[in-house]
Amino acid sequence: MADYLALAAILAAALVLFWRQRIGTDVTALLVMLALIVPWPHPDGEWRAILTYQEGFSGFGSAAVIMVGSMFVLGAAIVRTGAAEVLGVRLFRACAGREWLLQAAVLATSTLASMFINDTTVVLIFLPLITTVCKERGLSPSRYLIFAAYGSLLGGQWTLIGTRSNLVISDYLAGRTGHGLGFFDLTPIAALVFAAGAAYMLVLGRRLLPASGPPRSAAETNSREYLTEVEVTPESTVVGKTLDELGWGERDDLAVVSVHGSRGPVPSWSQLAAGDELIIRGRISAIGELLKSSDFKVEREVELDRETLQSVDLVAAEALLAPNSRYEGHTLDRVDLRRLYGFTVMGISRHGRQLRGRPSKTRLQFGDSLLLLGDVGDLERLRRNPNLILLGEEELPAIGKRKAAVVALLMLAVIATAITGALTPVISIPLAAVAAVLLGCVRIHDAYAAINWEAVVTVAGMIPFGLALEKTGASEAIATAAFGAFAAYGPVALFGALLLLAVLLTQLIENAAVAIILAPLAYDLARAAGADPRPFMIGLAICVSTAFCTPIAHESTILVMGPGGYHFKHYLRIGSALALLTWLITTFATGWFWPMK
Repeated sequence: MADYLALAAILAAALVLFWRQRIGTDVTALLVMLALIVPWPHPDGEWRAILTYQEGFSGFGSAAVIMVGSMFVLGAAIVRTGAAEVLGVRLFRACAGREWLLQAAVLATSTLASMFINDTTVVLIFLPLITTVCKERGLSPSRYLIFAAYGSLLGGQWTLIGTRSNLVISDYLAGRTGHGLGFFDLTPIAALVFAAGAAYMLVLGRRLLPASGPPRSAAETNSREYLTEVEVTPESTVVGKTLDELGWGERDDLAVVSVHGSRGPVPSWSQLAAGDELIIRGRISAIGELLKSSDFKVEREVELDRETLQSVDLVAAEALLAPNSRYEGHTLDRVDLRRLYGFTVMGISRHGRQLRGRPSKTRLQFGDSLLLLGDVGDLERLRRNPNLILLGEEELPAIGKRKAAVVALLMLAVIATAITGALTPVISIPLAAVAAVLLGCVRIHDAYAAINWEAVVTVAGMIPFGLALEKTGASEAIATAAFGAFAAYGPVALFGALLLLAVLLTQLIENAAVAIILAPLAYDLARAAGADPRPFMIGLAICVSTAFCTPIAHESTILVMGPGGYHFKHYLRIGSALALLTWLITTFATGWFWPMK
């Protein structure tokens, strides 16, 4: 009994700390772990801990922790190779004409991406893509960003690697039965939840969104624009199209200054032809987009070899001409930064003044800003250039499709080996992550930086709590009590009560922590009811990914809160119905696919 009371006190304190967020979730998890291994006096006078220190530290060597860290590395590889960006931006622009269509595209693509990439990483990828399209078309981000957050949570329900809580639950089941969850075991229920959730969001949920987001900051409104030159390639898909058809007239981050050196405004009805030379004024993101497109060739791109453009170390830097710079009075053709510093000048900006003529023939003046493209390894050398003052740098996804294809093949290999049983995900996921590093899809430094160590430590620190529930018999005692209360109503009622508890807890604390707390209870409830534990664990995995009602329980919902201008009431008002739908569908549909008896 003393151990039961101690566990209850530890859990209550952890829930309060998770909820108030005065300290990080990782620190809370470590405190839980330490509380389980520190000896304390028992009624019999003996000092002992609930767990041995070997049991307490076992979480850091668990398969779940290794798989969680590996998925962060694979997510970084997908971002750095530009695979997600190419798909997202093109699709979003094509759907931007109608609000509901763009909302559907954001929800569907973020769900699809989150099936195979960590849910938080998906939001980090999609956040700038959505805001970029919104800026181009004058749309409010508040109408779209929450679809990315909810899509990432819904996508995490589809596959074993969709979110870290799935891995935690599968690892627990494997430890008790010898067989974890299959790669697509969650998919049938997740598909039903997505269908109902998408219908709700596109019919009713979207009507509850705020009409507009936060006003743009001065930094956003006055973002520096650069002048650059591009040429329409012979194989370009824009040949024969007008600027109106391209939608460029509606963009505020990109404008055509002249075609073939023409003077005055460029008619929006002018058709583009192969070989046309355009002078473009745009922001860094817009020029980077042109550089990645096969429709255009940036004039200065000829100085960059394909190896540089396809490198995951590609970086864009902004630099200001220093006082008494020897570049002053020279044109870009005479400024050879490529040979000495490894960077190529892609554009020029004369802040506050309109530049005339071709950028490559413009004579530089003090105060001009240059947009430079090169390898991140050459940045330190560039900083030592006395003729330039480096203002900042921004990493760009790799140009080209080769490394993006490599990452896609690695992800397909993980899926294929899981389906065929050739390799368990415990082996295939870390193997794919290491392969991504060795094949140059992500640098080892970026791989370490991409891992959310707070999430990793939270999982590792909380795993011993699940072990303590088993060792003390607490989970079995709770299961027996719950079974006594709900046995008369059948296993479905017992199952529904468990899932409701999961839905409520995951609104307050991180989903992996909920999974660790409830996995032993779910298993023991199933055994007490004489049911197969697998459907109980599958239902639990679905319902711990329903953090729709509050912004504090998951990184996905927190990330879009500021940029979308959302308040707590928006999450509660929109997400409550979505969480309720998930609970009802999972409770009554799981038995169709996974019989409980």
